[in-house]
Amino acid sequence: MGQVSLVNKLPKNLHDKVVEMLDDPAMTQVEIMTAINAEAGEDIISRSSLNRFVLKREKIKGAKRGQEAPTAEECLARISMALERIAFSLEK
Repeated sequence: MGQVSLVNKLPKNLHDKVVEMLDDPAMTQVEIMTAINAEAGEDIISRSSLNRFVLKREKIKGAKRGQEAPTAEECLARISMALERIAFSLEK
C-alpha cells in the first residue's frame, strides 16, 4: 500500500482549508502552501507534497466522472498548474 500524503496527515481544520483553497481557482499552490504553513507556524507541507495531493485528487475526480470531458474550470486549473511548474523550473 502507498504512503498517506502529508496533506492527509494534516489536522482536520488545516486539511479542510487546503481542500477549500484548492476549489478556489484564484489560489495558486504556492499561495496555499504558504498560507497553511503560516497558520501551522512551521513548514508542514511542501510544494511537491501539495502537488502530489492535487494530482491524486484530480485523478480520483476523473475516475468518478468516467469519460466526461473536463470542465472549463478544470482545464484552466491544469493550465495554471503547468505554467506554475514551468515558471518554477525557470527560476532554478
